[in-house]
Amino acid sequence: MKNRKEKKQRDRLDILLTICDYARVFVIAILISLLVFTFGVRKKVVSGNSMYPILQDKEDVLINVAASYLTSIDRFDVVVVKNENEEHDLWVKRVIGLPGETIAYKDGKLYVNHQVVEETFLDTTYMEKAMKEKSLSVFTQDMEEITLQKDEYFLAGDNRVNSLDSRTPSVGPFHRNQIIAKGVLVYSPLSKVRYISDGK
Repeated sequence: MKNRKEKKQRDRLDILLTICDYARVFVIAILISLLVFTFGVRKKVVSGNSMYPILQDKEDVLINVAASYLTSIDRFDVVVVKNENEEHDLWVKRVIGLPGETIAYKDGKLYVNHQVVEETFLDTTYMEKAMKEKSLSVFTQDMEEITLQKDEYFLAGDNRVNSLDSRTPSVGPFHRNQIIAKGVLVYSPLSKVRYISDGK
């Protein structure tokens, strides 16, 4: 009788320990998920066509927040930035100029520290189409040179004829703390899943 009672107690204890183990695993999984989505990955819906054709209006993307802190920000990286005037307004742009550099556009060409730098990531087919539709001689309009401060980045949308970015005086350069993510993963629609991170 005593052995049977002890066995029941052990069985109850085993069940309790098993439940505790499952609960612990569940709590850890929830915490990891919260950490990933809070500090690592966030969801965003693309609004507008400033990065067309690599990103299109209303595409669903995941943005890599951790990468902007764990890796360096390099020229032609695709980044997500906070609009200084609207905290919850996030823009996807491309890094054109780095801190301390002098940036200018002349005759459709990018000049970095007075040297021409090719923007090979631009879609030439779309460029020609957009220039023809808008009767433009160059895809990127001339811009007087600007010298960036030690914490400033010059950002621009790939769709130069339809992008509000650092070329606009009212926007200007962005500070490092405004860059909250580096790289975007398009996950919807499924037929167009892709990862976009730099100009290579």
